[in-house]
Amino acid sequence: MKALHKTLDVLDFLMERGRAGVTEISNELSLNKNNVFRILVTLEEHGLVEKEEETEKYKLSTGCVVLGYGFIHKHPLTKLSIPVLKSLRFSLGETINLAMLDDKQQFIIYIASEETIKPVKVKPRMGRRFGINSSVSSAKAIKKALRGEAGFVFDYEHDEKNGIAGGACVVRDYRGRPIAAVEVLAPMYRMPLSRIEKDIKPLLEDAALDISLKLGYWD
Repeated sequence: MKALHKTLDVLDFLMERGRAGVTEISNELSLNKNNVFRILVTLEEHGLVEKEEETEKYKLSTGCVVLGYGFIHKHPLTKLSIPVLKSLRFSLGETINLAMLDDKQQFIIYIASEETIKPVKVKPRMGRRFGINSSVSSAKAIKKALRGEAGFVFDYEHDEKNGIAGGACVVRDYRGRPIAAVEVLAPMYRMPLSRIEKDIKPLLEDAALDISLKLGYWD
């Protein structure tokens, strides 16, 4: 099991850094260089990492993408949420995302998205991971729910630096636990704070309730 933990630590490190060499991984994770090399060779043989010839650094390969999308598309949360996300995108005309809380409650991972058809779009979040303490609305809403706030907790983001705005509402499972968030995101000029509170919040709450009921939630 120790070998498996080390292997997963290496994969997590590469996911965070993008690319790294044997020495860098060894130093950062306090692992023996020979062990790191053997782990990377094994992962490369299974198509999960690849080595850049010019830099001799390793990075995640498309094999990880295949595994990730296989998990995402077969997960019950994704299957049950897609119709709701599509309907919400139609109602609001903006990009709708679904972010899932990881098992350790340290990160949120964007597992589904319905993109706006408008020509000006925000940067996609599909497949991206954010810390639970980040300023994205899904992380903020889930964090409030984890701290004990009841109901379909809502929070918003208003990022002037990147020119984006939106809001998110917590999704709960059959036990009432916060496990995800449904989120709307748009360029700031199309989504002022007044619209988020008046028009967006009620629709997100309805969507979060709909998904939660599909998951067996019962208040």
